[in-house]
Amino acid sequence: MMHLSRMKKKQIALMVALAAPVAATTAFAGEGGASVPGIAEREIARRAARIEDARQAMEKGDEFFGKGDYEAALAQYRSAKDILDQLPNAPFIQDWRDLANLKFADCAIVVAREKAKIGDYVAARKLIEEAELAVPGHRAARVFAKHLDDPDRWPPALTPQHVENVDKVKKGLLLANSALEIGDYNKALEAFEDVIRIDPYNSAARRGMENTEKRRAEYFDSARDHQRARMLNMVNEAWEHKPPVRGLVVDPIAAGGAEPTVYLTRKMQSIIFPQVQFAGASIEEAVEFLRVKSRDLDLTETDPAKKGVNIILKAGDTASTATISLDLKDVPMVEALRYVTELAQMKYKVEPFAVMIVPVSDATQEQYTRIYRVPPDFRSLGGGGAAAAAPAASADPFASTSAAPTSSLIVQQSALDILKSQGIQFPEGASAVFNPVTSQLIVKNTQPNLDLVEAFVDSIRGQGPKQIYITSKFVEVSQKNTDELGFDWLLGTAGSNVEIGGGTDGNSGLSSSTMVYPANIASMVTGGVISPVSRGLRTGNNAISGNAIDAQITGLSDVSEAPGVFSVAGVLTDPQFGLVIRALAQRKGVDLMSAPSVTTKGGQRATIEVIREFIYPTEFDPPQIPTNVGSTTGGGGATAIPVTPTTPTAFEMRPVGVRMEVDPTVGADGYTIDLNLAPEVTEFDGFINYGSPIYSVTPASPLQRIFNAAGVLIAEIDPVPASRVELTPNVINQPVFSTRKVQTAVTIWDGQTVVLGGLIREDVQDVEDKVPVLGDLPFVGRLFKSNVEDHFKRNLMIFVTAKIIDPAGQPINPNMQNGGQGNAAASVGGDNPLLPSVGN
Repeated sequence: MMHLSRMKKKQIALMVALAAPVAATTAFAGEGGASVPGIAEREIARRAARIEDARQAMEKGDEFFGKGDYEAALAQYRSAKDILDQLPNAPFIQDWRDLANLKFADCAIVVAREKAKIGDYVAARKLIEEAELAVPGHRAARVFAKHLDDPDRWPPALTPQHVENVDKVKKGLLLANSALEIGDYNKALEAFEDVIRIDPYNSAARRGMENTEKRRAEYFDSARDHQRARMLNMVNEAWEHKPPVRGLVVDPIAAGGAEPTVYLTRKMQSIIFPQVQFAGASIEEAVEFLRVKSRDLDLTETDPAKKGVNIILKAGDTASTATISLDLKDVPMVEALRYVTELAQMKYKVEPFAVMIVPVSDATQEQYTRIYRVPPDFRSLGGGGAAAAAPAASADPFASTSAAPTSSLIVQQSALDILKSQGIQFPEGASAVFNPVTSQLIVKNTQPNLDLVEAFVDSIRGQGPKQIYITSKFVEVSQKNTDELGFDWLLGTAGSNVEIGGGTDGNSGLSSSTMVYPANIASMVTGGVISPVSRGLRTGNNAISGNAIDAQITGLSDVSEAPGVFSVAGVLTDPQFGLVIRALAQRKGVDLMSAPSVTTKGGQRATIEVIREFIYPTEFDPPQIPTNVGSTTGGGGATAIPVTPTTPTAFEMRPVGVRMEVDPTVGADGYTIDLNLAPEVTEFDGFINYGSPIYSVTPASPLQRIFNAAGVLIAEIDPVPASRVELTPNVINQPVFSTRKVQTAVTIWDGQTVVLGGLIREDVQDVEDKVPVLGDLPFVGRLFKSNVEDHFKRNLMIFVTAKIIDPAGQPINPNMQNGGQGNAAASVGGDNPLLPSVGN
């Protein structure tokens, strides 16, 4: 670009060049010429104005160029260049023209570089050509044109769309990484996917999606841990005992959205006439009085146009001539209307918008069609019918079946059946259809029956869908405490003429040869040096007997003694002795809880089963033992007898696990719940073998002597004792199940827990054995006693909890389910007296 001082010098030279012609022209005009000098002055002025315009355009171009707006600067330089090109080639204009061309060429190369950066090579080359035309031999234009032909510097495949996509990708990656940092993983994935749509091979976006999924995986790991801890904590929470609500005042829920006929009936019940007095009045006069007074006494309606009750009198073929005489005070309008119509030998019907008074003989068999809006769960109001019966079980439960599976879903009743169950009659031609799409009940029936339908629909409107969450808990707590302290004495012989020593094992069931002794005593017991003295003192399993059924399941264990905790042995004493102190203190507790739960609608039966199908045989073919056996022998010389063991032929299936069947109903007040339920928990305890082994018995053979012909004994065969060989164990196992079940019907409040039943049992075994005489000695006698105590306590309680919830699973009456007291109909947003207020 040309230096500013140089530009100022050229401007001064231009002004001097313009001043000389103007002065000459002025002198010439003063001497007598007027037309030619005037034209010259105007031309000079025009050229000076155009040069000034070019100068201002260049100044603006310089300003834009300094701000970095090269496109605008180029436009200003182009404008200045065009202005100067239109002027004649006067010597004093050429410097300005050169200056404008130089500025234009320099700026054009700068703009060409910007165009090349965005891949617009066509526009860049065009600008280079314009710069070379403006300033021939322009060095920057020549250098840049050479660089533009170099593919290493400027890729030929670069396009403006690609550059635009690169910018979009940069912005997309920035947005995606920012969303990833703040934890908005879904938005981050969407932003990365947008980048992939623009640049399918963008590895940064793929890595970003990988990092996002890793972050999501970390979150889901935390969520899984939280859910697992929450579910385990729900088990702990089930052990909590929540105190019942006291002093609960239950207010009925006001129904809303009444049908028109119900609205008119309620309005007539709310309008109270202070006095109704007629003396020989006609039905027309009485009806007019009731109609006028209903407008004046209607205090519930705020709209003046809707005050009062419309009454239409339909006299029929023969007008009523009866007179009405009555005197009533403080009577509802509905009762006054009833008295008036009865005295006039007529009747009234409540229509949607008016009360119709008709003769008693008026035919009521004409049928009308009405449409009612009902809750979406209308068909569940009538409960559910039984599901389709399942096919009879096969004798072989393992056999394949080709029968189509039957559905266990509850069959819902039709709208007609539901209305009939409410006592509404449907004569011939009447019908009722429920449209589940629009939740509309379309009924065709007579007017009296339609009134009953409307009353029923009004009773179920405004309540909202209600469901019941029922939990039945079987909580069983058992504790077994065993304590034992005994002394096992053994004594050797002493004396020469009279020997004194220990005794024998006796009938205690314990044998010295099988009992476990410490090493310092065991050698003396094995050598017969010492004998038992206190063998009659029971210990261990010999003192405490277990449950008979459990013993059959687990098998009869060998009689074992309590462990020895301390021993004393006299080896060199006379007599030798041994003492083992046997002590035991055991505590064992077992806590079991099963809590089946199910959610169902009111009045609809529900069943939940979490079971395993336990299949076991019930009928068997006896074992088959051949009566004749060949002489085939095994390697040991014994005859092999083929035996067919006991074979099962019929089976049964027993569900093992948790099962609950419940039929709940929400009370009219919306707080009480009637439950008819049968929870059951079945467990498999084990097998009892009812079979016994089958043996092959070989009789004993006596001593045999073999003689020769001369009667001389030549050999003897030793006698063989009788023996038996087990042919088959003949196992016939039958299962033993433990069942905890209750079947009852109760009424509870929403969210409360009641006890359905239970069993409290305690088995106590107390054994006190002693050695006669020695055990009665004071103080020392305790060393010859054995005390065993066993306490087994069991407490089984069955609870049920019911909560009324909405379709979102939220409690409808949260103040009751949270254990709040007071008015249960209080609003959810009201103050809770059990909690402090939350500060701002």
